[in-house]
Amino acid sequence: MFDNRVYRNYHQKDGLVSFDITVKETNLNIQAESDFSSDAVKAVLECRGYIETYIRQYPDFASSLTPLPDTGPAPGVIQDMLTASRTAGVGPMAAVAGAVAEYTGQQLLERSPEILVENGGDIFIKSDTD
Repeated sequence: MFDNRVYRNYHQKDGLVSFDITVKETNLNIQAESDFSSDAVKAVLECRGYIETYIRQYPDFASSLTPLPDTGPAPGVIQDMLTASRTAGVGPMAAVAGAVAEYTGQQLLERSPEILVENGGDIFIKSDTD
């Protein structure tokens, strides 16, 4: 399913360890100071849990091709996806890859000061160098 991501071989940052994780349909390439696979899996499971729970409450979140109205209090990742959706004029799931990459990256920043999380071309980066 994820065999064609050869582009991942071309963006290794010196000094960082590269590792891949897969959770259901989510496949991330992560670069950090060490292999934090178990921490990354936990972050992805938590993020996906928020998204999957929200979809059970609001099924249109998964299928809408247009922005949806704010439903009130929701986890940060959901609010971020709704905001991105409104900005781009598309459905909120168009932002799912970037949202999962960012959520995971933010969680891993507690373990590594530099992080790169790539999710199907959507990238979260925190780097101290060029």
